[in-house]
Amino acid sequence: MIENGLYKIKDKYYTDFPHEKHIHNKGGRPFYYTIKDSLGIYWLIPLSSQTDTYRRKIEIVESKRGKGNCLTYHIGLIAGEERAFRICNMIPITDEYIAGEFVFGGSHYIVKDKNLIKEISEKSRNYIKQLELGRMFSQIDALRIREKLIKK
Repeated sequence: MIENGLYKIKDKYYTDFPHEKHIHNKGGRPFYYTIKDSLGIYWLIPLSSQTDTYRRKIEIVESKRGKGNCLTYHIGLIAGEERAFRICNMIPITDEYIAGEFVFGGSHYIVKDKNLIKEISEKSRNYIKQLELGRMFSQIDALRIREKLIKK
């Protein structure tokens, strides 16, 4: 896996780490954006085309915490289209669960926008830190999954 790359995951992930709140594969979607945590574990952030829905959610959080202070969602451009990064739904993963790369224009799509990379990196790492400190929670118990992946 390459950090800042986009990937699809295998259904086996949902079998090995079952949870009713997982975002299951539907027709090859969703695609996920990749980051790496301080322990060397990759995390995949699901992307959504439903940007209006997530823009409203961001506005609600930012009305309480201030502009730019929404850790759970972010809007950015992927292949020229706006996408919502669903940071609060990111999952830890290893190579064995990767089904394939998101291909655009004949090659693996890697995000190159330095500002977007910085924003997503800061928010996602902060979100993981908040999970570790017990200040936020993951609907799928992502830290438990990370521990299982580390032990493999």
